[in-house]
Amino acid sequence: MLKHYLKYAIRNFKSNRLVFAGSIATVFLGALCISLLFTYIRNELSMDNFHKREKDIYLITLKDSPESKPEAWEADLFFKFNYKDYPEIESFTDVKKYREGEIKFTYNEHSFSPEGIVADSSFFEVFDFPLKVGDKAAILHDPDAIIFSQNMAKKIFGDENPIGKYVTITTREQKIYTVKGILDPLPSNSSITFDFIIPNHSMQYSRMGGNFILANSNFNEVEFYEKIKGLGHYRERFKESTTGIYPLSKMYFEGNNINTQGIISKHGDKKNINVLYVIIAVIFIISLLNFTNLQIININFSIKNIGINKITGAGSKHILLQKFTEILLLIFVSSFIVTLAFHIVLPYFNQIARVNLSPDIRQIFFLNSVILFVLITGAMIYPSFVYFYLPVTKSLKNQTFAPTKLAGREVLTTLQFTLSFVLLIASIVVVKQLNLMLDKDLGFESKNIVSTQLFHEPNYSGTREEQMKQHQDYQNNFQYVKNELTVQSSIKSFSIAHSPIQPFDMSWKLNSNEMDFTTEKSLVVTPGYTKLLGLKILEGRFFDFDKDKSYDEKVVINEAAKKYWGITDISTQQIKSSSWGTYDIIGVVKDFNFEHLSVEPQPLVMVYFERMHYNFLIQFEEGANQAGLQFVRQLFEKNNPGETFNYTFLSDDIQSMYNKEKRLSEIYILFTIIAYIISAIGLFAITLYETRKRIKEIGIRKVNGAKITEVITMLNKDFVKWVVFAFVVATPISYYIMHKWLENFAYKTTLSWWIFALAGLMALGIALLTVSWQSWKAAAKNPVEALRYE
Repeated sequence: MLKHYLKYAIRNFKSNRLVFAGSIATVFLGALCISLLFTYIRNELSMDNFHKREKDIYLITLKDSPESKPEAWEADLFFKFNYKDYPEIESFTDVKKYREGEIKFTYNEHSFSPEGIVADSSFFEVFDFPLKVGDKAAILHDPDAIIFSQNMAKKIFGDENPIGKYVTITTREQKIYTVKGILDPLPSNSSITFDFIIPNHSMQYSRMGGNFILANSNFNEVEFYEKIKGLGHYRERFKESTTGIYPLSKMYFEGNNINTQGIISKHGDKKNINVLYVIIAVIFIISLLNFTNLQIININFSIKNIGINKITGAGSKHILLQKFTEILLLIFVSSFIVTLAFHIVLPYFNQIARVNLSPDIRQIFFLNSVILFVLITGAMIYPSFVYFYLPVTKSLKNQTFAPTKLAGREVLTTLQFTLSFVLLIASIVVVKQLNLMLDKDLGFESKNIVSTQLFHEPNYSGTREEQMKQHQDYQNNFQYVKNELTVQSSIKSFSIAHSPIQPFDMSWKLNSNEMDFTTEKSLVVTPGYTKLLGLKILEGRFFDFDKDKSYDEKVVINEAAKKYWGITDISTQQIKSSSWGTYDIIGVVKDFNFEHLSVEPQPLVMVYFERMHYNFLIQFEEGANQAGLQFVRQLFEKNNPGETFNYTFLSDDIQSMYNKEKRLSEIYILFTIIAYIISAIGLFAITLYETRKRIKEIGIRKVNGAKITEVITMLNKDFVKWVVFAFVVATPISYYIMHKWLENFAYKTTLSWWIFALAGLMALGIALLTVSWQSWKAAAKNPVEALRYE
């Protein structure tokens, strides 16, 4: 019997090839999109859960005052904190993060500067990063050991076996390390990224890091907080501070609430996850409606066979099994096709979404099967109901099934295009908002400016006299580089300073009142900063080489800071740092956008510090980028023989601030296109059915003198009416949705009328192209053949 059902299903598919192809294409595209998005969302929501005890890992934090932002803290270094004094703590590790370019590795006269971490020997007791080669329990106890990621080892050593090889590391000191371990590729759902691990006790590292604790079953978050919140009160500097903890499981999505000292290098946004859920729902509904439409058409094409089956004794059970076999066959075939396609398109999706997803093929096959089962079964319920209860007399007369107006094909098609319209309008608005952020004047110059580090932090060694001589040599070299940059014709200006879009957090307060310290953004600059970036001084003055010295207790603030602290006269006010003391305010600079344009300019404090290993911002003359870069490269190589010259253009760094929005816009556009393809498939099938159903009417009209254009117009007008109605419904819905979305940005694009007009014209054009070809074929057909067909 099963063989009979399979043969019938295959024969039914063959007899309605176009409908079958449209059905396969619909479930294929729908399931593929949904499985890709589900895989991405699952990766986001499972961030860091490859650590077996992710929920038990906490970062120790410090708040300078109740109003300041918590930051990662080394309580063992600054406070009298010993985790062994707390029975609810099972293990403890200290982690320091070094960004790319901050630590130099040398091997066979080749230099590398990857990102990495310096960690305690207990690192692998807290975290479960996969180690391909090496003993987790012992490797970080060896002060001469270093662990590389598999990719970094390949980059440094090529095809050589890296184990046992020696590399030289240069920071403040210089030390030779032996490669003792190789990491497996880090899981894609790791918020901590690195290419090497160095033991913390191997030599002195001055970087601020953070303490992570691993809690045991007796741990109570509230009780532990009460125990440690006053850890620093015995020190005058930390009398107002609060020590706390922050769970690792929350850091990925709540990264803006805490300064992790760079340890957590990936952050997510739950708003984007919700947007993707909406896209999944829209794609699913469009696929469901389209597949339902196709199955109604399939019934109408084989309506006479239904009547014959019923007359020959087929009961409801037989018909149910017959349709169930078709569903299973569709699910089985589609699951294999979608799973194969998933692994083909996954690398391209990874590239668009800027992730590295590599799910298990069995999980994907199961996910696709579930998606297809829900999609196909849901879409088959209504057509199958009609299949069972269609009167035999109507089926034998070949009278097509005509559902009620409420559930008709018109409604289903209109719903499809309504949802497609919403996606299309959303995509246009997202792209328009992205372009506004990328093109907006930020209030400072960014063209032809490179950011680079020309010196490493000095490495003093030997006797005091030798160290003093080394210091003088460093200073002479530093002055030489500044002189060379000053006289070079391809260089317009330069400053030794932080990039304007990379401020750091520092606790400040107005010295004249009892306000608590609050965490504000700060920049280290030198006097040439305003000339370089074209900043405008509104009050007072900026730093000056003749009037000021590096590390003077003077600051320049922005308008937002002046307003925040309620300062009326800067000459009578001072601000106080929780770490550096009290500073005079000598000037106010016009607000500029140093953060993402989702926020307005925040308070900013600029201090004058000049050290040779700080960042250089160098602006080239117009058209002299190549010559200027070549000159700066030569300066770097002269001071750092054998090292790799790294730099970034400030304009590129600004663009990278909006990678999240770029990724979102690309995903929007991609799935909007797919939604329209699915809708077009359904529209094409309906057009095919309508032209076949009206083939006699078309022949009669042509015999009576109707022109081809008139016939095409007659066939197309209903479809155009559906699309126009869908546009009318979708416009207020999409306006409301995108208006709410734009509330997340301080600087918003306008929801111009042309956005909706463009979406309407694009959708109408797609609909007309889809239906007109089939309409033209029907209209151009010889009327004699049409009448003979009937």
